[in-house]
Amino acid sequence: MQADWELSQQFVSDSQGIRATCSIPSKNEVDTISLVTGNQGGGLCEFGFPSGSLNPIQYQHNHAITAILSFEDVYVTGCKDAMIRIFDHSHQLQATLKGHEKTVSSLALATTTDGKAYLVSGSWDGTAKVWDMKSQAMLATLPDHENTVSVAGLKPSGNATLLSIATGSAGIAQGNRISGHTVRIWSVDIKTGEVSCKRSVADDHEGPIRGTLSVSESCLATCSNDGTVKLRSPETGDCTSTLTFLQQHQAHPPMLLAMDTIVEDGSQSLVACAEDGHVVVWNMGGGEPQIILHPSCVWHVKSLPNGDLATSCDDGTLRIFTRNTDRMAPMEEREAFSNMVQEAHQKKGSGPTPEEVAKLPLWEQNSQVRGNSEGQVHVFNKGGVAIAAQWSMASQTWIEVGQVMGSRETGTVDGVTYDHVFPIEVDQTGGGVAKLQIGYNTGENPFVAAQRFIDAHMLPQHHLNEIANYIQQRAGNDAPTIGSGPPPSSATAGMPMVAYQHLPMAGYKSFELSAKTAQTTLDKMQAKLKGFGKLSDSQLERIASLSSTLGATSRYHASKIEASELAVIFEMLESLPPTEVFPALDLARLAIAHPDGGSGANATYWSTVMSKALSLCEKTDELDGPAAVAIPMLTLRLFTNAFRGGPGSLQAVVSHLDGILTFVNNCIPSKNKNVRLSVSTLLYNISYFFHSQQASPEIASRVVAAIDAILKCQTYEAEAVTRALVALGTIALANPVAKETAKALFVVSRVEMAASPHGDVARVVAKEVYNVLQ
Repeated sequence: MQADWELSQQFVSDSQGIRATCSIPSKNEVDTISLVTGNQGGGLCEFGFPSGSLNPIQYQHNHAITAILSFEDVYVTGCKDAMIRIFDHSHQLQATLKGHEKTVSSLALATTTDGKAYLVSGSWDGTAKVWDMKSQAMLATLPDHENTVSVAGLKPSGNATLLSIATGSAGIAQGNRISGHTVRIWSVDIKTGEVSCKRSVADDHEGPIRGTLSVSESCLATCSNDGTVKLRSPETGDCTSTLTFLQQHQAHPPMLLAMDTIVEDGSQSLVACAEDGHVVVWNMGGGEPQIILHPSCVWHVKSLPNGDLATSCDDGTLRIFTRNTDRMAPMEEREAFSNMVQEAHQKKGSGPTPEEVAKLPLWEQNSQVRGNSEGQVHVFNKGGVAIAAQWSMASQTWIEVGQVMGSRETGTVDGVTYDHVFPIEVDQTGGGVAKLQIGYNTGENPFVAAQRFIDAHMLPQHHLNEIANYIQQRAGNDAPTIGSGPPPSSATAGMPMVAYQHLPMAGYKSFELSAKTAQTTLDKMQAKLKGFGKLSDSQLERIASLSSTLGATSRYHASKIEASELAVIFEMLESLPPTEVFPALDLARLAIAHPDGGSGANATYWSTVMSKALSLCEKTDELDGPAAVAIPMLTLRLFTNAFRGGPGSLQAVVSHLDGILTFVNNCIPSKNKNVRLSVSTLLYNISYFFHSQQASPEIASRVVAAIDAILKCQTYEAEAVTRALVALGTIALANPVAKETAKALFVVSRVEMAASPHGDVARVVAKEVYNVLQ
């Protein structure tokens, strides 16, 4: 009796999710082979096996690597930038194959009867293609698939110029379900390029086909979102048997992503991996399958020459499993891995309570709930189970995507335990960010929790609604709202249960003063303005009165700003020379953030100030010294704070968006980090505004193009990059034109690369944006 599969080794590189693995010959005497991995960030890495030696490979792809395959003296990668790249075993790029229009999702080899091998690629563009790797020529295209294509080479026919190929497709949206996923058997003449589909079998899986594999000369396999593997005749594509496992009998089984075969001691096994961390091994001779749980999604499985198994996990770890007792990891390491897996699944396995599920709209009535944008997520009650669905703009229906699992967020803040503890950021003077936590108990009025947080941290009172809304987004809309009736039936009602961690953003950001330093900062401004010697006593008195109001930050909810105090700001903008005007802009960006200063009555005033600020910025190229940086920086911050001030300031800034975006583009290449942070934060607030308001196609496209320019710069600091990415994800979620613009500009190819050097938060945000843009 064979031993169970057990952990043998774990190889960790740079924490990027590993998407695929292949093996190549080792270049040293210590290792038997080398394992080359491709990751979510577009990086390659080489691990010596069994030594575990790590060799990061210098070449960087433009986007996530989605497939990898070795053949003779080369290996081949498929990438989300639609390119196929061929490398030699020294990791030097030998060729780039161009022809697909979207992500290359699958790679395989197909051979003729004389043993010559050709590369077969499948893509999100609905085609498969055949390539001659030596001449780098595309020989044939297999067209008209239903979205994403997976490929496998089959036993060659008798004709030396013919290839036999199997493809599987992911299907298309019809109504509120996916159908049309089809297995096809093809014949391709490599001499003439003639392509013939010999047989096709549609819809015998209950979900999209994700992987296609030639198990043997007499067996073809496909795996699917329905959690099954179907074994098929390679001649006809007809299903001969179905492999299932325990989890498959659930209402929403794990989606199986990839497969491979393992041959050891004369026996053959088939292994498949799933999005929820399951790896399942079936013995083709019969018996119950073995399940190997992982802490997160397993993208790819690869059998090794010695009979071991390599798994590519989204946690950035390549793991080797074995049935050979001599190669098993020490018991302590295996137990630690088991505990890590258990903790990970417990954390993500606690879903909504029955009471929460009962409050969700019924799936049978989903036609009464309309989505607002492509890919929008909503949660429904389907037979007592919370399921997530995505809105399809094309079919105008909800498409079921899976069961809501969620996670509990119990924690402690200042010694008090709450049902939920949410992260929240507060801007500090000079552009810094304080990362705080807010506690909330299920059933508690979110406004009470928001007020408690405001009092604890001495925040402006006008943030009350904003913080309460954030709590509702994070905790779910079951929370009561003061003065509200029943929850709306819009598609956002269930979103928090499956929402991204960072998208959409929780609210506007601003550049204001902290209570601790406010008065000192304002005193310095007054002294500078007085020192210029160009203001009258009356003007200085009004500035002093305004500064007193702005310095009492804890009184913002009750204090007022007089019209004469606002007037003195514009008087300074009009009269002071450019080298001395920036303190006036500083006062303007603080006054506009005051609830009374930004009130509706002041809309025309702020519109005039903004026009003047933009005209001042047109002349900064002629300046030297502090003003050359301060004027554009403070103007950017004026516009940023306008979104958060009040209805008047908001009306003014929205009316100037055309000129503001032109100004932003001029500031993007700035060499000053404070300007760069201001650029990102302004785009952040613009995106948040358009999360609730419909943007014109032109404005939406310009916002995306500006963010793309930031990502291309590669000079922005971590916080600035993170804010730009959150802005991109937010406007793409809200606006289909923004999303299409991002796709047209291939922004997605830069998202994870831009975030990679900037820490865990930036990388997490990048992954979320990456998913939004798919």
